[in-house]
Amino acid sequence: MRIAQKRIINPVNFLTDLQEGQSFYVTITDPASFQNRLQRIDFTNISIGNQLLPTIIGPITRFNANGGILRRRDLPMETVYRELDVKDWHGNYHTVYVPYKRYVRNPIPAPSIELLVREGINNNPIITSPLLTKRPNSMSIIKHIINLFLEIFGECEILHENLIPTFNVPITRLNWKILPQGRYPWNVFKNNIQPIISNLRENRKRIINRRLEKITSFNPNFVAVGTAGFKGYMIFGFENKDFFILESIYTGNATYVLGENWEEISKLSKDEILNQDLHQERIIHYQNWESEIDRIQN
Repeated sequence: MRIAQKRIINPVNFLTDLQEGQSFYVTITDPASFQNRLQRIDFTNISIGNQLLPTIIGPITRFNANGGILRRRDLPMETVYRELDVKDWHGNYHTVYVPYKRYVRNPIPAPSIELLVREGINNNPIITSPLLTKRPNSMSIIKHIINLFLEIFGECEILHENLIPTFNVPITRLNWKILPQGRYPWNVFKNNIQPIISNLRENRKRIINRRLEKITSFNPNFVAVGTAGFKGYMIFGFENKDFFILESIYTGNATYVLGENWEEISKLSKDEILNQDLHQERIIHYQNWESEIDRIQN
């Protein structure tokens, strides 16, 4: 069945030709017709076996990559801190942390659904979801995946499992762009990062610049800039020390220290790295952040 609309509410209406317990894929059977839309999500290499977490282009892809927040209005409010950059009497900028009250927020894990290029029945590449099964307890994720395809492509097609052969092909994820090897002192690296943070407010730019300058002062072996679901993140590789720093260009997050080697990290989704305790340390962006960065480097 072909679906061509902005969003669905009840996926059951589109699965009427499937029996309970039957498996299927949500697909795009003619990727060549969607080149512009594929470029929007940074999926420019449609080779069999390539797999990608879609770049954020709207609310569905944002939830897919980042998850969501459940505001607990039934609980007492909590005190949290907002980062601000203020100028002192001498014209120097300093980061301050201003307390404010907000409802307790419980994170909703990101679905992290990736698109996979498979070989179709006519030996042409097609783009598919993971294999799905029609069951009452699966309707929430099925709805999300159909709406994910609709946000990206404007349409999708439901295919029976037996219409798509299974192939054991190697999967290459395309979630990181590794900058050319070489030293990246701050005066070099800041030229790479400026286009990425150009849309941020000046206050935020100063905070981010100081944070990245601190990390690059320890001379990472390589730098990788996130694409797809990792847009806004950077990996700083310290291979001689066998750890990697995952840093966000947005304030109010945390710095993650990863111990796995780079080849393994590149195979993981953002949800796996950040939400399943696969990191060695999590350093909150707060007053002792710089001293904690100094500690892990020593």
